[in-house]
Amino acid sequence: MKKWILLLTGVLLVSIIAAGCSSGNNSGTVNNASPSADNTQNGGAKVNISLWVLNTGWEWLPEAVRDFEQTNPNISVEVTKYEVDPIKEALKVAASSKTLPDMWFTWGGSLGSFYAENGMTMDLTQVAADHKWSEIYNQTAIDMSTYDGKVSGIPIHLNVLGMWYPKNVYQKLNLQAPATFAEFESQLQTLKDNNITPLAFGSKGGWHTMRLTEQLLEHFAGPELHDKLNSLDASWNDPAVVKAFGKIKEYTDKGYFPMGYSSLDPSEAESLIYQEAAGIINEGTWFDGTIITNGFNPKDFDVFKFPNDQTPSRASVFAEMFQINAETEAAKQEAAIKFGEYLTSTDVINKYVEDYGSPAALEFNISDTTPHLKPLLDSAGDGGFLITDQALPQEVAQKLFEAQDKVALDEWTPQQAAEGMDKAVTAYKSKQK
Repeated sequence: MKKWILLLTGVLLVSIIAAGCSSGNNSGTVNNASPSADNTQNGGAKVNISLWVLNTGWEWLPEAVRDFEQTNPNISVEVTKYEVDPIKEALKVAASSKTLPDMWFTWGGSLGSFYAENGMTMDLTQVAADHKWSEIYNQTAIDMSTYDGKVSGIPIHLNVLGMWYPKNVYQKLNLQAPATFAEFESQLQTLKDNNITPLAFGSKGGWHTMRLTEQLLEHFAGPELHDKLNSLDASWNDPAVVKAFGKIKEYTDKGYFPMGYSSLDPSEAESLIYQEAAGIINEGTWFDGTIITNGFNPKDFDVFKFPNDQTPSRASVFAEMFQINAETEAAKQEAAIKFGEYLTSTDVINKYVEDYGSPAALEFNISDTTPHLKPLLDSAGDGGFLITDQALPQEVAQKLFEAQDKVALDEWTPQQAAEGMDKAVTAYKSKQK
C-alpha cells in the first residue's frame, strides 16, 4: 500500500458538498478528546451511546467497536443498522417523536441539514476548532457538514461518482471509455445491438436513476444553470430540463434500461453488471468494496467520468457524516465525539482500508483491493456538483423521483415533468416565507 494524501479542497467547488471515514487525530485511540471525555474513561460513570448506521459498508464496525470499548471501558456503544431508504425514514420518524439516537449516520446537503436546521444536532464548531479538524479532514467534507456557519457533523466519507463497466464487455465489443457525450450515446446503442442492457439502473427509490438525470442536466444546462436549479434560483421549467427528461424518455423507449426499471430495486439492476448482462452502472468510490462483497474482483471492472462536454467537467460528489443529538446528556455527547473521531482516525481507516470506503480524512493508505478509489477522486480534480438528492430540499427531490418515473411510464411528457418540478419548487419556496 502506498501513502497518499488527499487534497481535494482546492479543486472541488465550494458550493458543492454534497455512501470511508474521517477524523480524530492519527492514532487509533483519539487523545484530543475533551477533558470530560477522558474522565469518562478514567473512573467516571458508565456511558452508553446509541448509533444508527447503514447495514452495508460497515462490516468492519463490530470489531472497531470492540477495540474502542476495550480502550474506553466506561463507554459502551449500541449499534443499530438500516438499509439506505429505511434509515432516512427511521430518522425522520425519530425526529418527530424526539427519540433520535445519541449519534447517527447521515448524508450532507439537505438530508443532514434537516436535523441541524431544526436544532436537533450538537454544534461541533468549537470541537472542530479545538481538535484541529482542518488538519485531519478534507475541508470540502467539513464544509458539507456545516450549516449556517455551524459544524453539524463529524465527516466520514467523501464520495465521487463515475460510470462503471465490466472490462470483458467493453473488450469484446472493442469499446473504450467515451470522451464525449456523442460517444457515450453511440456506445449505448452498440451495447443494445449486442443484446446487452446498456444501463443497469433501478428506479425504485428514485436515487439510482437520479444519478443519470443529474448528469444529463449538467450536460444540457451547464454548470452555472445546473447549480442555480439545485439552489432553486432558476426556473425548472427550462429547455435544458426538458431536454434532460427527454433523454430519460428516449433511453426508456430504446430499451437502454432493464425491463420494468421504474420499480426495479437498484441491487437487482446491479446484479446485471456482475453477470455481464449490462454494460454501465453509475456508482461511486464505495463500489470496489461492493464488488468484493458480492464475490467478484474489482480489477475485472473499470470506471470512466461521465462525458458531459462541459469545461470544466465536473463530477457528482457528496459527503457523509456522524451527527450527534443536541438533546442527549453532555456525557453521552462527549463520548459520541470521542467515538466518532476514533472511527474516522487514520489508524482505524488504515486497519480497515479494504472495506472502509472513501475516507474524508486527509491521510490514509490506498489498498490494492480499491483500485478505482484514486482515479475517481482524481476525476473530481476539475470540480464537482453536489449530488441532487442532497442539493435539493427533500420534498423537491421526491418530486424529481416522481417526474422521472412518470416520464418513463409515459404518464408525463418531458415538458410536463419540467413544469411539475417548477410547481414543486414554487410550493416549497412559498412555505419558507
